[in-house]
Amino acid sequence: IRSPGFECPHLDCKEEITDGLPFDTDESKCPHCNKIIFLSDMIGFHLDMNEDNAPDAVASKYMLIMEHLMLFSAIRILWDFTDKTLISETLFIKDGPLSLSSQYSKLVPNIRLFLEYTKKENRPLYILGQEKSGTFVDHLSTIARFASPLTKEEPLNYSVLSHEYVHKEVYRTPNLKTPYGKRTNWGEKLYVKADPSTYFVLNIPVGLYNNDQKSPSAKDLIGLERILATLPSLISYKFECGLYPIELANGIASMSSYPSAKILERFISR
Repeated sequence: IRSPGFECPHLDCKEEITDGLPFDTDESKCPHCNKIIFLSDMIGFHLDMNEDNAPDAVASKYMLIMEHLMLFSAIRILWDFTDKTLISETLFIKDGPLSLSSQYSKLVPNIRLFLEYTKKENRPLYILGQEKSGTFVDHLSTIARFASPLTKEEPLNYSVLSHEYVHKEVYRTPNLKTPYGKRTNWGEKLYVKADPSTYFVLNIPVGLYNNDQKSPSAKDLIGLERILATLPSLISYKFECGLYPIELANGIASMSSYPSAKILERFISR
């Protein structure tokens, strides 16, 4: 097992290292220039650190990578825990979509393979991502008032978005031949309406990607029933369409609460 392939970061080389790095290796040598390369070079963060990129974009990309690393660090610890059932009794929640763009998308196939492996091992991972802004949130806000529940007595309602629906109704690009989210998303989209005024854009993984434009279906989303059964107990009404775990994490880990925020602010201003 090796890491995904990547381009050598050394300016006098830039050759493609197609075989990546060996399993459980932090550093190695480029087969072309024989210079030291690191596992962090595989992620490609250095590609964003050039004069043409805005400093705040570099900071946001760094945050994106760190969020994924922290999420999967917790998953790795529980996967190797002595109680093998614990990982499937835990709901992992990410603030933001389950996706990686640009050079970071090379990690998506491996994430999908791992999620598929957890299903085969009968140790499924329950992961939930919430989008609080963007195209899907804007789209849901225009149609949510027409969907049930329309009264507090009605039960929670949800809709899993097929790739075809996303192309036709959300992005309004029905003739695109590129499968939606195949390279960038490791979670599929669904709309959830909990009560007349509370609705969410959520992401839940499926494992391997299905090219069928009618997919995914509800049965494809890993742990959908258990996640939806848990969701009502997580809803916070302090902020619009908020979830307690994300709200609490943002309150504790907000950069504005720490002295390092000033350092980051000066870094971005440069």
